[in-house]
Amino acid sequence: MAKETKIVKGGFRATLALVISIIALILSIVAYTATTREEEFNVHIKNLQTSLEKMKQESSKQIEKLRDETGNVLEKLGKTVKKKQDTETQEKEAKQ
Repeated sequence: MAKETKIVKGGFRATLALVISIIALILSIVAYTATTREEEFNVHIKNLQTSLEKMKQESSKQIEKLRDETGNVLEKLGKTVKKKQDTETQEKEAKQ
């Protein structure tokens, strides 16, 4: 009798091809989710940029208002000091 030969379906090459295709599938899924996360991240960055720009404009207005108020107060203070110096000068002249 002749020896029976064992018929192997697939073999090593087929198993290796299957493993490589599964790894490729996993990598493609990871890349897809990373791309989706990147798009969401970019949208979040744009939202933060717009809110930061609004805050910058608001703080610029507040700083300008504070600058004006400080200028007015310093102007009043300067006038008060000048009046006081003028009265002291007049008092000194009156004593002489």
